[in-house]
Amino acid sequence: MASPLRQSQVAAAPHAPAPGAFRLPPLFAAAVLAAAISAAIGAARAQDIQRIAAIVNDEVVSRYDVQQRIQLVISTSGLSDTQQVRRRLRQQVLRGLIDESLQIQAAKLHSVRVEKADLDRAFGFIEQQNKVPRGQLDRYMQAKRIPKAALEGQLRAEISWSKLIRRRLGRNVQIGDEEVDEVLAKLQANAGRSEQRISEILLPIDAPGQEDDVRRTALGLLRQLREGAGFAAMARQFSRGATAPQGGAVGWVQPGQLDPILDRAMAKLQVGAVSEPIRATGGYYLLQLHERRQIAAVGQTSMKLTLKQIILPAIEKADTAALAAQSLAVQAAMKSTKGCGEVDAVAKQLHAASAGDLGTLALADLPKNIAAAVKGLAVGRFSAPIRNQGSAMLLMVCKRDEIKGKGPSRESITENLTRRRLAALAQRYLRDLRRSAVVELR
Repeated sequence: MASPLRQSQVAAAPHAPAPGAFRLPPLFAAAVLAAAISAAIGAARAQDIQRIAAIVNDEVVSRYDVQQRIQLVISTSGLSDTQQVRRRLRQQVLRGLIDESLQIQAAKLHSVRVEKADLDRAFGFIEQQNKVPRGQLDRYMQAKRIPKAALEGQLRAEISWSKLIRRRLGRNVQIGDEEVDEVLAKLQANAGRSEQRISEILLPIDAPGQEDDVRRTALGLLRQLREGAGFAAMARQFSRGATAPQGGAVGWVQPGQLDPILDRAMAKLQVGAVSEPIRATGGYYLLQLHERRQIAAVGQTSMKLTLKQIILPAIEKADTAALAAQSLAVQAAMKSTKGCGEVDAVAKQLHAASAGDLGTLALADLPKNIAAAVKGLAVGRFSAPIRNQGSAMLLMVCKRDEIKGKGPSRESITENLTRRRLAALAQRYLRDLRRSAVVELR
């Protein structure tokens, strides 16, 4: 009698066909087997689509949605595609999909639509970011195993939310001149200190009971970043701050612009490093320091002048008659001159005088007495004679151009303040949507 193992092997072995029985060609049999496997996978996927991960105000987030977004995160962040990584990502991804569902629902409520042109611009921007030839994004995503449907879903949520915020909250943001003046004063006061270019991941805390859960999430993200995940990709997927669509990029920040706790944490970071989770106003932050530099002084608007000169011969002060004669000749020449093109001719009229072209110079670089003489001088007119140790000089302004000072303009400061104010209002709006939502996890 055969052993149990032998019995199972015999039972599992295919029977030899009986003489005269119909026999499938090998290739056809393989095709039937492949079709059966494909059908089984398709059925499993269909079942996964129907299985519910969460219900957000009566709208379903399926497990298939979660799996597709996890694949998007892995494909774009550099994380290893293992079951352990997928398990760690699931809760973070689900939380993000719930927020996106709330954002899309709010946009629909206010008749905000995402047009094809909006998506085309977004895909074009992704091509530029990744240096993909125009129109080759689909091929790029296939090579990187990036699910296009998941990416498009994320872009739709970002675009509709951005449109909604501008439409509903934009009119509530007004930046006054005094606010801009205050920023300029701070920039001047910080001259010589360091500013940092940073990126952020913000995990907000909407209720006291979330403290421990959010901190654990922040620690999990930090572990993934240290395992090689890209900061920008993780910020785009998991940060709940206004900078998430830009990969968490905050830009250059100076002392006093952020929460003091964040300022102190940045001061300790090395370039390229990522901070430990920082508990500050609004929730937990992860910061990455990209660059550090010295703050330049904020220059005042200045000007540059194109100048011509006439040098008059030296005359001793004691020779009053000669001085008087020279003065009369200069006054006559000044009255008759109509522009820089006549400077050489005027010099020939004045005894022993010589003309010269000084070129274009910044007002701030001129000696004080010369700067004072030409600062308010009309173009095409001579200055009063500037005397020095007996000799005298006449100056004419041929052209005057403004030079913008170093540092940000008032317009860029206003734009930056508006963006931050709008981001704070958007975060508060999303927090209110979370609090009023009915969310059921499965």
